[in-house]
Amino acid sequence: MKLKMIINKIKSIEKLEIELPIQKGLYAITGQNGSGKSTVSTCASSVFFNMQMNDYFGKTENDSSIEFSLGNAQRSYKKSFINNKWKWERITSGDLKIKGFYEGSLIYGNRFRNTNYNTLKKLEFINESLLVESSEFIRENLGYILHNDKHFYEKLFKVSGSSLRQYVNINGDIFYYQKGHKKISQFHMSTGENLLISILNSLSIRNSDRTTLNIPCLLILDEIELALHPSSLKRLVIFLKEISSTYNYAIYFSTHSIELISAIRPDNIFFLDRHVDNSLELINPCYPAYATKILFDQSGYDYVILVEDDLAREIIFRLLRKYSLLGNKLVHVLPCGGYANVIDLAQDVVLSNLMGGNTKILIVLDADIKSDAEKFIAKNNIQNNIPLNYLPVESLEKYLRTNLFISVNQALYRKLNDYVFQQVSLRDIIEDYKNANEHNNDNNGKKLYERLDKELRARNKNRFDLVGIIVDFLIDNNQEQITKIVNFLRTQLNN
Repeated sequence: MKLKMIINKIKSIEKLEIELPIQKGLYAITGQNGSGKSTVSTCASSVFFNMQMNDYFGKTENDSSIEFSLGNAQRSYKKSFINNKWKWERITSGDLKIKGFYEGSLIYGNRFRNTNYNTLKKLEFINESLLVESSEFIRENLGYILHNDKHFYEKLFKVSGSSLRQYVNINGDIFYYQKGHKKISQFHMSTGENLLISILNSLSIRNSDRTTLNIPCLLILDEIELALHPSSLKRLVIFLKEISSTYNYAIYFSTHSIELISAIRPDNIFFLDRHVDNSLELINPCYPAYATKILFDQSGYDYVILVEDDLAREIIFRLLRKYSLLGNKLVHVLPCGGYANVIDLAQDVVLSNLMGGNTKILIVLDADIKSDAEKFIAKNNIQNNIPLNYLPVESLEKYLRTNLFISVNQALYRKLNDYVFQQVSLRDIIEDYKNANEHNNDNNGKKLYERLDKELRARNKNRFDLVGIIVDFLIDNNQEQITKIVNFLRTQLNN
């Protein structure tokens, strides 16, 4: 199930429709600076967080709105003219059951929004009798993520907002850690410590609230890479993957961090692409290479081969190994998304010299888009000397629909059924797909693939369990076509 959100005239977003999966896992909302990442995150958090709209979005048009739908339930924020003023109203229809928390950016964070210098001075002289030891969950994971040492912080204390009100007017808990005999208040901790304590505290509260894991829970983290070292980010990802699996969390990062995005599967990456006319395009799935423009990070290779998806990458890898094409060369195969993304990225390499002069670029696209790719190149007047060729196979989704539904390839069907779909059979999945009439409007095969992927996830398998079998099958059964691409690779790698 997905949470559908429609944003209308909020900050830099004129109109955007996005469907956010609520299944457990890690997700990324990414894009260039100013593309609207933080706005999407803040809007999404309003589904469970009853925020003051004017505080978060500033001045908005009178017809601005945010609309949500989840199953049969709906919720919206719209303006109404009340007592001679335009005011935001929340309108709910049905029981929209969803929980979560939002850790905002440095400016619009949810912590300590009413602090000032005098407040901070008072907290330095807090009565220590108010301090209670914090949970081991927060103390240990703070040390692990920041320092790879669960016991880095000897003791961690907190004082609740209710206890603080006799001293200062402040919301939320305040934390102190102890080093030797000295206690350090949260206001003198590093930005990374501050941010992470806030996240861990919210997680601890939400974990204890998960009496039933059936209610979806979104955790939205906005640009946390601003405060954390890359090594800490990697440990945070490992930690959040475990938490997501244990407590059924859908965890969304608003980010352009390579460390974060590279750890997330393409299906879970939402790329906001703002064009020169200020229109906003949502790209999903999106490969990390396209989302972060990380080609410059591949400059240590002799060759980089740009392909569309992981099926294409696996085919190329297998062919390079099977036919001993690597020799003494370092070759990297990089999936970038659709053919337009691949061609655009290749053009960026040429125009910006992203990889220096020692790395050679090749393009290998899916067979079914040859005509479209040629038209795209001509329309955009793309002129470069990057060698381009085509695989003997379409996209993974189209290939599966063609060979499992349109004209059943019995050998492939049997192989997948015997080795991958052992509990819920391919026959049952495809019959459900047919009976739901999804096949009538599924030329790209994505609806069939969603059903297959859902079963894979339920069995703790993934896309690569499919890809491996399909690649072996292609090599064994499409020898004439395979030979063409092998000859292309051999020629180019020997130049």
